[in-house]
Amino acid sequence: MKKLILGDLHREEAPAFSEAWGIELPRSYCDEPGSEHAALHDSVGLLDESYRGVLDFTGADAAAFLDKVVSSPLLQLVDGSGHDSCLLSAKGRLLGAFTLYRLGASHFRAVLGEPVREALLESLRKYAFLSESEVGDVTPEVCLLGLRGPAAAGVLEAAGCASLPGVFEVSSFQFDGARVDCAGAAQQGSYELWIPSDLLAASWRRLRGLVEDAGGLCVGWEAAEAERIEAGIASCGRDYDDEYFPAEVNEEQRLSYDKCYVGQEVVARMRTYGHANRTLVQLSSPSGCDIVEGSLVYSDSVEAGRVGTVCYSFVHASPLALAIIHRKFFNSKSLQLENGEPAEITEVRTRAE
Repeated sequence: MKKLILGDLHREEAPAFSEAWGIELPRSYCDEPGSEHAALHDSVGLLDESYRGVLDFTGADAAAFLDKVVSSPLLQLVDGSGHDSCLLSAKGRLLGAFTLYRLGASHFRAVLGEPVREALLESLRKYAFLSESEVGDVTPEVCLLGLRGPAAAGVLEAAGCASLPGVFEVSSFQFDGARVDCAGAAQQGSYELWIPSDLLAASWRRLRGLVEDAGGLCVGWEAAEAERIEAGIASCGRDYDDEYFPAEVNEEQRLSYDKCYVGQEVVARMRTYGHANRTLVQLSSPSGCDIVEGSLVYSDSVEAGRVGTVCYSFVHASPLALAIIHRKFFNSKSLQLENGEPAEITEVRTRAE
């Protein structure tokens, strides 16, 4: 199993660990992960997100090449700004979702939510082959730390960030003598710090002190996953693979319908003439029984869908999962888990709302 760059440090701090994508991740930093979840809403949480993929696009043709393949209106971006984007297959399937930033006229950066990037890199390099642009995997050099919660802005200011970035904006500041980039995440009041890998340990320790001074906590995987699933955000490679359309996994906000790009005709027809056959839902068990990741969901003994990621929801005080269900079963009153227990589903709000 792979370790995070700060894996040994986390071993000293965290009593329990989880695994995702074959990576060892700190499950929690205390005996009550619910307190870490509460910190994300009441104060501030510090998260090690260095497992996430980071790709850089450089060269004279970088903007022109990307605009032809990614789903968002890239040419509208100015330096230091970004937006949600994705790469589709020619059949309109979702190959990878990311936030795309313009860092300069010939420098763009894609920040992924997950470490799953090999297939995405292969496709992007294929499209870039005949252009004057390069696609680089800078994940080993650029590591993400997350700050989330109402006190996150105050922690950044205490760290020396004089100009707080807005949503999908990037600003830079000197942190302990080194330049650090900070991006405003999609969720208001959340920030991502892009830290050089050789400074990651020192930056973590310094930020941990500032977070604790603000009444916050380091936040492990269990609380962070609960926050994601409660928000209805699907995880690439775990809730869905490259056989799904964006509309089926609540990622339509990444699509532009005013430009041409790979897969655009397919998603445009879907929007105009119909709807997705499958939909992302939150799934719970009225009996409070465990829900098994990857298990099937049935309606009157007919397969209706599949469970994706599962958490213990600190909001609902019971297990909660994401699942992808065929639309014809969405109003079924007889959904069941594989163990025969009844299941209830709620359609997640679209990310654009």
